[in-house]
Amino acid sequence: MRKVAVTPVRVSGAALLAIAGAMLISSVVAAVDGGGAGFDLLVSALITASIGCALFYGSTVSPTADSALAFASVAWSWVAVSVAGALPFLLTGVIPWVRFDDALFESISGFTCTGSTILSDFTSVPQGLLFFRSMIQWFGGMGLIVLAVAVLPALGIGGLELIASESPGPTADRLSLKVRDTARRLWLLYGLLTGLISVALLFAGMSIFDAVTHAFTTVATGGYSTYGDSIAHFESFLVEAVLIVGMLYCGASFSTHWHAATAGLGAYRRVSEIRWYLWMIFSAFVLLVLVNTGELDWVDNLRDSLFYAVSLGTSTGFGTSDYIAWMPSAQVALLVLMLVGGMSGSTAGGMKVLRLQVVFRYAFRELLRARHPKAIIPIRMGRTTIEEQVAAKVVGFVLLYLGLVVIGGITLAGLGVDPVTAFSGSVSALGNAGPALGEAGPTSNFLVFPRIGRVVLMSLMLFGRLEVFPAMLMLVASFRGLSQIRRRRG
Repeated sequence: MRKVAVTPVRVSGAALLAIAGAMLISSVVAAVDGGGAGFDLLVSALITASIGCALFYGSTVSPTADSALAFASVAWSWVAVSVAGALPFLLTGVIPWVRFDDALFESISGFTCTGSTILSDFTSVPQGLLFFRSMIQWFGGMGLIVLAVAVLPALGIGGLELIASESPGPTADRLSLKVRDTARRLWLLYGLLTGLISVALLFAGMSIFDAVTHAFTTVATGGYSTYGDSIAHFESFLVEAVLIVGMLYCGASFSTHWHAATAGLGAYRRVSEIRWYLWMIFSAFVLLVLVNTGELDWVDNLRDSLFYAVSLGTSTGFGTSDYIAWMPSAQVALLVLMLVGGMSGSTAGGMKVLRLQVVFRYAFRELLRARHPKAIIPIRMGRTTIEEQVAAKVVGFVLLYLGLVVIGGITLAGLGVDPVTAFSGSVSALGNAGPALGEAGPTSNFLVFPRIGRVVLMSLMLFGRLEVFPAMLMLVASFRGLSQIRRRRG
């Protein structure tokens, strides 16, 4: 049988095989726990693996591969795993088949590391399914494509382009001359961090199950918890302290962490973005403390303000209290954190701090040029000069990003959602932050949005996780592929 040369199909097949492995592991957890869902997870694994094998072994890599094709491969693989990830929720009966779109919402929210949920009664959800739910965020955090390049070299497509498409942030830093080594080093660091956070949470008082699942969603800055009231369930400052350190670390660039681990801590001093990142989060913390003074007990004020500054500043979305009861100015500060997100090259969502830096320096440069029209003023970040083409691309991205926020907010408001919930929901979905403001706060779920509204939010989650441009290029490459097929048939 002749294989079809369709790269996105082959990459999607590889991604589905990886997710089938996650389902299989989760079925073992369910069997050990004895709480049910083991058989359903096993069936899901078999179905997903069968489709994945058919796609992977029934196709081959296209002879000509460019960035558009690489981006399309990433985007379509994300759609494929999101559909597959909905199966366990349906087969276990946790979400009825007539609400397939809700199961897809939960899956997309997981893989995009958004953390928004439509679940309410977590006590009725089997632990095996909760483990799978956390595991899909762990896979989504670093990216299935990086895993595929590291483990399945038979893909044979430009690996660095795939990593650049998949790794969150404007750039992908080559850690080795070999692409597979780069991917393996990223996953090695990712796995080590997951283990360290698991052990720390275990010593902080969590059970083994809770420690592992929350480590998955912390290192991925995803925010899924195994409890409806999230981190507030544990009522432990020590647990919160471990999570704060974990979120801060994972909201920063993984390539910078690798350089710091191999070449010394001086690697952090050479990156201006990390200073902006820490300054933004701790400035928000101070602002929240000042605004909430008199409204909250001083201990709760310090504790909750720090936790939410880090949780939403890294787009993780864990919760310890209901910030909807806070002053409106405090909620606006949290909304800005959701909008910006973490560092480029991290697992965090949002526009990224690096883009904020470039936009600020670009705007300042334009002010200087207004006064000195003939002056040649480069855009500098530390010792690095930003090329005009790169700066223009960043400004274009930010404008497109804000435009999507506005379009999403207007659409949701037009569907009957109150403006605060609509626009904050749009910011949260596109920034992969999890909770929003208004009726979609940390103590609520996203069933407050109408059914069509949740479809809009799913689209925004995917656009946000795929960094907008890859999602656009997915459509371009797909239309181009269809045109080529039609020409060949003609």
